[in-house]
Amino acid sequence: MITAVICAAFDTATDEAVLAARDIVRAQGVRLPARPAHRPHLTLGAARIEPDDLPRVLDVAAEVAARHSVFRVSLAEVGVFASSGVVWLGPAPSAELPLLQRDVDAALPAAGWPRAFGEQSAPEHWVAHCTLAVRIPEPQLRTVQAAVRAQHHPVRGRIDALATILVGGRGDEGYAPLG
Repeated sequence: MITAVICAAFDTATDEAVLAARDIVRAQGVRLPARPAHRPHLTLGAARIEPDDLPRVLDVAAEVAARHSVFRVSLAEVGVFASSGVVWLGPAPSAELPLLQRDVDAALPAAGWPRAFGEQSAPEHWVAHCTLAVRIPEPQLRTVQAAVRAQHHPVRGRIDALATILVGGRGDEGYAPLG
């Protein structure tokens, strides 16, 4: 079994701005690779699948993408998940993003795959976030968050596609433009 994740993908300029925010984290002494394994993204939903099912997941992602238009996003919030040492950028509220997430969350089970991440990806529990770093020790986590808040300017960009990635993989397995 593998875990396929359908993500909201940003335009190239937004990707670069998120990667620049990672440089702020790195400057605080957090060890990060120059480039993460996956593009900057907002996880929308995930499923545990057999490897042979990946083409079907890509089809589901493409079908969902076709139902949604490109939309603007502003990554203005700097948050943490203290229990896992995660610092992240979060989007300002929008009408489009929750609709896209709900569609992905409904489409995967409709195709026969239950949620891989349990209730945390259920629309009522989902927290939209773009991870900058993970496993930051608790004493350092709030310092890193404060540094990013002080130096980070809201990233204004677009969500223009759905990318499908694999947990433990590298890069996109699939990419479906919105619209």
